[in-house]
Amino acid sequence: MATRGMVLYLITGFSAAILSVFLLNSKNGYDPHRQTLLSSQNSLHLSKEKLVWPELELSWRLVLATVIGFLGSACGTVGGVGGGGIFVPMLTLIVGFDTKSAAAISKCMIMGASASSVWYNLRVPHPTKEVPIIDYDLALLFQPMLMLGITLGVALSVVFPYWLITVLIIILFLGTSSRSFFKGIEMWKVETLLKVG
Repeated sequence: MATRGMVLYLITGFSAAILSVFLLNSKNGYDPHRQTLLSSQNSLHLSKEKLVWPELELSWRLVLATVIGFLGSACGTVGGVGGGGIFVPMLTLIVGFDTKSAAAISKCMIMGASASSVWYNLRVPHPTKEVPIIDYDLALLFQPMLMLGITLGVALSVVFPYWLITVLIIILFLGTSSRSFFKGIEMWKVETLLKVG
């Protein structure tokens, strides 16, 4: 039931945010016949925010971001959530990247953590069965949908304005972090009962 609630929350939040773009564009006189959303000039006019790449010189901000990135990656990998919910706000608020650049850089950071996690888990046996811990059939099953989601996400990141991307990231992170928090509390209660009993 928790998974259905999470999916319903994400669909509702994303739909509301995307519909608000269409409402705002229609109020501002946006005519889809005169302009195309996929042109790079129009996407720059929609965003009204320039790309920000700060100077990466040694400072307290860079040291703090490195420590947060290391700890976030470690905790994210152990918890199985990746760490994207930590990387994007850290890159935006502490280092100073814009939202789109921070999201792209966080994907590179997550890929490094995922590669090391896969390398480690290749040698780990399953605790109860005589099979590897990585289910290769399951990975092959959702890989095409993952590629489709990445393709759509890249296309929509060019079209959507910065504020909408920020709202969508906030909706996603609120949902996933609250679900992880409640799941952690639930697991803590079960483990406490097993340890006491």
